Amino acid sequence: MADQQQHGTKQVCVECGRPVAHLFTEYGAGHIRLTQCAHCKCFADKYVEHDVVIMFIDMLLHKPQVYRHLLVNRLEFRQPSIERNVGKLGVLLVLFNVYIDWFRLEEGGRLRGQRELLFGRQHSFAVQYVFILLCSAVDALALLAGVLAAAAWLQRAPQLRRWPTVATALVVSSFGKVLMILLVIWEYNESYFPWLLDALQFTSQATAVGVLFAVSSAWAAVAVVFAMAAKQLAHYVVLCLAAWVV
Repeated sequence: MADQQQHGTKQVCVECGRPVAHLFTEYGAGHIRLTQCAHCKCFADKYVEHDVVIMFIDMLLHKPQVYRHLLVNRLEFRQPSIERNVGKLGVLLVLFNVYIDWFRLEEGGRLRGQRELLFGRQHSFAVQYVFILLCSAVDALALLAGVLAAAAWLQRAPQLRRWPTVATALVVSSFGKVLMILLVIWEYNESYFPWLLDALQFTSQATAVGVLFAVSSAWAAVAVVFAMAAKQLAHYVVLCLAAWVV
């Protein structure tokens, strides 16, 4: 009989958030018994036996339990560096954000009667793409820095060492950006659709930050709003510098 718990790691009940000794007990290959939490009497982590589809649905429903499973109980997401698949998803989200920004620039130019996307001048496709990609990368880094700064204030302690976990939380909770693929498949041209995805991303990130730092939903929302303000400031600085160079 072998336990899943490893020394030096903290795992919690996804229902009540209380620490547990282990999540399940393994009886031979493929046979496990879920641990029952001593406080709430529920299974400590029901997602051990759930597939990705169930977890994705619960993420859409903003259930904190699924974020406790991913951000606290999944040991591969708590390493000193970002897990490889999470890093790939992060890059994919940045590329999706390029498409969103391009869509918004085109919509704004159409409303103003302009054909040029950048600063009212004609640029090649490559220059436009690289510039928007740079803006998206800076936005992602600024959002991460903003959450770390807000968390340091909330926790009254530096959080820089936790940047891989925070980055993982932001990437995982940004799953709504993947729905942008619908714009490519169905050529959905309504301008409000990207804003709905932004709202979904905001509420998801607030849920993830609240779980990760064990704060209330209100303080988690404040932290995400602060991070988004930092992102917008960094975006504005990049635009000003680019306009000055061009």
